[in-house]
This record gives sequence, structure tokens and C-alpha cells, in this order.
Amino acid sequence: MKNVLLALIISSGFSLAAGAQSKFSLGPNAGVGSSWLDNTPNRKAKLAGNAGLSLVYSAAEHFGIGLDAKYSFEGGKYSAGNQTVTADLNYFRLPLKFIYFFGDYGNRVRPKLYAGPSFGFLTGGKTTIELPNNMKEERASQDLYKSFDFGLTAGAGLNIRLVKNTWFNADLNYLHGISDIAPTEQHNRGIGVNVGVNFGL
Repeated sequence: MKNVLLALIISSGFSLAAGAQSKFSLGPNAGVGSSWLDNTPNRKAKLAGNAGLSLVYSAAEHFGIGLDAKYSFEGGKYSAGNQTVTADLNYFRLPLKFIYFFGDYGNRVRPKLYAGPSFGFLTGGKTTIELPNNMKEERASQDLYKSFDFGLTAGAGLNIRLVKNTWFNADLNYLHGISDIAPTEQHNRGIGVNVGVNFGL
């Protein structure tokens, strides 16, 4: 089911691109921020980051659809009893964004708001369990956490036209995981800043 969903999302993006290339922009995107695991005791945030590609389709002046494909470093830290757990969770993540652009096509700077679903596929990472007497146990995160994560993403940002058909993008974004990623019903959370450059196709 997860593979079918992934294939549908990617193929939909390429199908749209083939039908109306002049409405599309594509480019690299990267970000840094903090992530944590909700519903965990004494939780703490950890450094998070991502990098990948951003595709935007905009057939109307104020509305667009974006699809990112990125490798995302997430996770969190928490302590329970005499154990401290640090979970590094590496996802291939596909956020699908419905975007509202302020201003007009010709404006050099256009603010934007967006929201939509986010699909995450766990690909790696390790989880470290710190025990008393300086003992540590390391496990592959894929042995402890579920392979699929569904959540919502929302954000606000700016598109700044550098030259014709080239835009610098800066966004503040939030991830709110909905699906349980562990038997203890943990959920992904994250906030960060992303920047990138998109080129018109």
C-alpha cells in the first residue's frame, strides 16, 4: 500500500508537469530546525535537517500546488525511569502543499501560506538507550519505529524573484505527525526554516 501511494504521488507530479510545463518551477531546497517526539515523558528537541527538490505548479495567480521530495533527519530525545532515549529517524518525506500566494504575478516579492499532508517513509537512523553506570544500547531505528508516517505540514514564507523565471524561496514550516510511529503512540513534531531556488520550466 505504501509503495502504491508513493508511486501515485510521484506519477501525478510528473503527469501534471508533462501537461503544462510553463506553469512549473523546480529547484533544490534545504532546511534546518528542531524535531521532537510527542507523547513521550520529559521530551527534548533535537537538531533536524532536510534536503531535496521542490516542485511547484501554479496555473492561477494566487494558487499553487507544491510537491517536495526530500531526505529528512528527524527524531527526538526523552527520558523515562532510569533510561534516556535518543531517537534518530531518517525519512524520505513527500510533503504535498496547497499554496496561496499574495500579490500579483509581476511583483518581485510575494508572501505565501501553505498547508497539506506529509508522507514519510523511514529509511534509517539509530536509537540510543542510555542506561545507568554509563551503559548504552544502540538499536536500528527501523527495528523500533514504524516504517510509514502520515502527518500535516503548514508554513509561511516569501518568494523573491531574482531574475526572470528564477525565484528564491524562504519558508518557516511546521510538521504535525498524526499516525503513531511507535507502539507507545509517539508522533513526529518539527519546526524549521527552509530555503531554496526554483527555476521555471
